[in-house]
Amino acid sequence: MATIARAVGVGTLGLCVGTIAFLLVAMFAPAASVVAAPVSQDNPETPVCKKCASTGRLPCTEHKKECVDEEDSLLFCGVIADCLVCGGTGWIPCPECNNVPVRAALDKKKADVALRKIKLQALDDKMGRPLCKSETKHVVLVWELERQKIEKKFLDQHEALHVYAKRLEQMYSDYLGRMQVTDKDFREKFHVFVWWLPKDQIQASTTFCGQGGSGGVKLMGVRPSYSVCGNKQNFQDDEKLYRNIVHCMAHLMLSAQKSPQWIGNLKAGWADEGLAHWWEDRYWNLCDNYCYQEANTNVDFKSGHFKLAVRKLVETDKAPPAAVVFERNVDTLTLPENAVAFSYVDYLLTTQDPPKFSAMVEDLKRKVPTREAMKKAYGFGPIEFEPMWKGWVLATYPTK
Repeated sequence: MATIARAVGVGTLGLCVGTIAFLLVAMFAPAASVVAAPVSQDNPETPVCKKCASTGRLPCTEHKKECVDEEDSLLFCGVIADCLVCGGTGWIPCPECNNVPVRAALDKKKADVALRKIKLQALDDKMGRPLCKSETKHVVLVWELERQKIEKKFLDQHEALHVYAKRLEQMYSDYLGRMQVTDKDFREKFHVFVWWLPKDQIQASTTFCGQGGSGGVKLMGVRPSYSVCGNKQNFQDDEKLYRNIVHCMAHLMLSAQKSPQWIGNLKAGWADEGLAHWWEDRYWNLCDNYCYQEANTNVDFKSGHFKLAVRKLVETDKAPPAAVVFERNVDTLTLPENAVAFSYVDYLLTTQDPPKFSAMVEDLKRKVPTREAMKKAYGFGPIEFEPMWKGWVLATYPTK
């Protein structure tokens, strides 16, 4: 949503310099940002374009306004990429005013959309048909659910595509902020595929993730990808699907951050699965996804209320020993071990500096045992860790 703006100069020289400056900004700004030139605040007599409120552009009438308002957040939207009116930008130049920087920015994004369309065509070719897809700064999303109820409102495919593209970007931003890592810690964009038909999921998981499966399938490491069948048979509502994708994005991000490697099969499943649960709990205070069973809604531990469950395990001295959990791969973690793994990560991220967790994970990726990696990063090993963690759980976790 651009602010009210226009190109204004005070005198001939001011107009030329201002116009050139704005053209340079438009040429080198990110393609998704089509920003209008500002209205002069010092000259209240400056004329204002009533047609576009001096933004220099108008929404393309070929598309829903609700979607057009969100197009600036995308680098590419496959739903409108072929539009002959707006060229895939969602906007057209205002015919009543000559806002040169805005026109230049729209032209730049049109060209960028055309290039991205060619690059993303490979996804269509591999599936044998055009796909509903988008691209943001960090994520390529394929969205094949035609209608989805999100926050009490039924959205069509285009609207839902925007919602999930925005959600994935928010997850990426939240992860960087909480884990204190940067864009430089990742090499490739994340690819997320959400399908309606089970046959598409099997084909796509094989094609894009290297392993076919009817449930969610992830490709970890340098080219992080997740493919899932998101229909009602697997996810009862939008919240469950969203939570599943957040859980799996956490897996992808941990595996992709330097140095790219999946630790879930290196006897470090506790950190990998624990972090994925931690993100579920951070957003919903609920954990109901488990690796290799992401779409199996019958899997459950204490209704997903891990903090209360862990407190009771610690109170009754029934918590799985840390020395055992620290040796597990993801696919061998029991349900109680999933819960305490979440709590281990919760303790480390809450009471210690987040960069220490990333430093420990980097050692785990080099097959350093947890006891050594933890000692190096935090200054304490599993023997010292367990009583500290238990005391913290009893002091901070809910009793009911």
